[in-house]
Amino acid sequence: MKSIKYSVSALLMSLTMASCNDYFDIKPSTFIPAETVWSDPAVVTSVLAQLYSNVQYEEFKYCGDVFFDFGPRTLALWSDEAIVGFNPADGLGSMDAYIGDDWFYTYGDTYKEIRNCNTFLRQIETAAIDESERDAVEGEVRFLRAMHYFTLVKRLGGVPLITEVQEYDENTDLSTLQLPRNKEEEIWEFIRKECFEIGDNMLPATRDPQYRNRVTKYAAYALASRACLYAASIAKYGTLDEAHCVGVSPAKADYYWEQAAIAANKVITDNVYELVGYNLSTPEERVKSYRAFFLDDTNKEFIWCKSYMVPDIVHNYTKMCAPYSFRKGFGYGGSEEPSLEFVEAFEYINDYDGSLKVTRQNENRIERIEYDNLIDIFKDKDPRLAATVCLPGDKYQDGILEIRRGVSNGGNIPNVGDSNYPSNMDTKIRLEDGSEISGIGKDGPYEDKEATKTGFYLRKFVVEDQEDYDKCTNPWPMFRLAEMYLNLAEAETELGNVTKALTALNMTRHRAGIHEITEAEVTEKGMSWLLERVRNERRVELAYESHRFWDLRRWRIAATPRADNGGTGVLDGYKATALYPWALSDAGAERDEATGLMTPKKYVFSKEESDGQRLQRARKHFYKRNYYLKIKNDDMKTNPKLVNNPEFD
Repeated sequence: MKSIKYSVSALLMSLTMASCNDYFDIKPSTFIPAETVWSDPAVVTSVLAQLYSNVQYEEFKYCGDVFFDFGPRTLALWSDEAIVGFNPADGLGSMDAYIGDDWFYTYGDTYKEIRNCNTFLRQIETAAIDESERDAVEGEVRFLRAMHYFTLVKRLGGVPLITEVQEYDENTDLSTLQLPRNKEEEIWEFIRKECFEIGDNMLPATRDPQYRNRVTKYAAYALASRACLYAASIAKYGTLDEAHCVGVSPAKADYYWEQAAIAANKVITDNVYELVGYNLSTPEERVKSYRAFFLDDTNKEFIWCKSYMVPDIVHNYTKMCAPYSFRKGFGYGGSEEPSLEFVEAFEYINDYDGSLKVTRQNENRIERIEYDNLIDIFKDKDPRLAATVCLPGDKYQDGILEIRRGVSNGGNIPNVGDSNYPSNMDTKIRLEDGSEISGIGKDGPYEDKEATKTGFYLRKFVVEDQEDYDKCTNPWPMFRLAEMYLNLAEAETELGNVTKALTALNMTRHRAGIHEITEAEVTEKGMSWLLERVRNERRVELAYESHRFWDLRRWRIAATPRADNGGTGVLDGYKATALYPWALSDAGAERDEATGLMTPKKYVFSKEESDGQRLQRARKHFYKRNYYLKIKNDDMKTNPKLVNNPEFD
């Protein structure tokens, strides 16, 4: 129906950030008479658009209110990907952050949206929808409902499964509407079945470009693949606690790995999508391509994304994350600063160990390696690093990122209080050749203000040439082809299918231009090593896309004890480390003609854990009980048939 196609396309953009929590509160006639809602094609279309708009996208602004609305936050800040760079009055940037028992809680709001979906589905047969589109629209709404249940189950485990509208009047016994929690496995299975059914039978394979924000059957398969991957992980690494409605039977692990692989293959084998830049030949081309396609919602890798459009549907991620000296006077910047350990997760092109080389053995002593340029320490790293992170010495706009912590004499790193360990950006230090340089680079690292504390800034999703930092329109990827390859690689690895796993895993590695893994290496090093490589590939390829936090949870390695053979949890007192460049005093400096800066001729680097208070205090704490959120007291009182999650009884 042309009117629906056009209207939905427009409304998906214009209503994305709107709110209608009470639009279908109890009855659809609350604000608009029911006969008007369902008999007017334009209103039906607007309702469908509103259903899209209220999905939990977990995108640029997802966590904005947790820090007293200090701008956008992604889930990267609750993983080991990043810390806050600037100085909010409170929160993760300046104090220990304990992952809250009910952070990212969505129970009540999500059930309102599930009710809205159920209401739409009840009316679908008689609503003013063109007959040729009725099945596809039903598939869309069922997909959105499955997304809502995915939002709930990955946070809470089992929840009441409601697929019909609950009606009541003054004579209704409310206790009949209070439902107990379904088992967690039942929710995962509901999502799987829904997605396969609507993918196989209802949703179209493609959309015209102007309707790209409406889901296709491949979005349904992508959700099925992700959901089954989560269910399989929880079956293998989690604990089944049927009394609390959490966990998945360990006997179902292989079943869900297989289903995750089947769903991923349904996306991959039809060749509708492609890995952008797969056959590029040089690292420079790969960096440029990888940076660019995340800023374009028409690229051929995105299966489904959230789009933005000026003037109203915008975000300000660039404003919040821009490097310190390139903020255009807006303040902020450094909102999500990559950690050194995240940077070192990116391999070298021909070496699995991504550790940066700051020292070397020279006969009987260890000496610091001297570099001619800041950027040289990153030579031969995975090109995705430079596309994801702003590195010291990187080109940015019409300048460079001058990141430098102080001055080293003979390779020795000064202690706090030393004259070569400056306390602010105004400090000047004279080198041995008589030249004078600023003690700290114009982009940090620096304890105060918004300059980096880790030695890095974020590049991914940041638009360098953005004119108005408050009006960014680059999209948020919900599902993309690279994830499907990585889902497939993980599932096949867990199933012991090495050839299939490597075929999938090497797709993203080939696109990146790093060495591809061989079966001989797996034979030599073992399946646990391959699984480690698969997980690391997810970490770097899907960085800052709100995957890492949930991956650490589903693998049950965020807390102590870890599910993978014990050990300390990744987020158990996690403290980011930093890379600090130092000018080498005895090498002197010279004026850079391009920037006009007095630039050191040589640098050494140190890896730091406790410069000032920021890195000491920016810790994260994740407890075993946080694998499931606490059901809030208000919701427990409203429905006494609920049981709370483990350790929250």
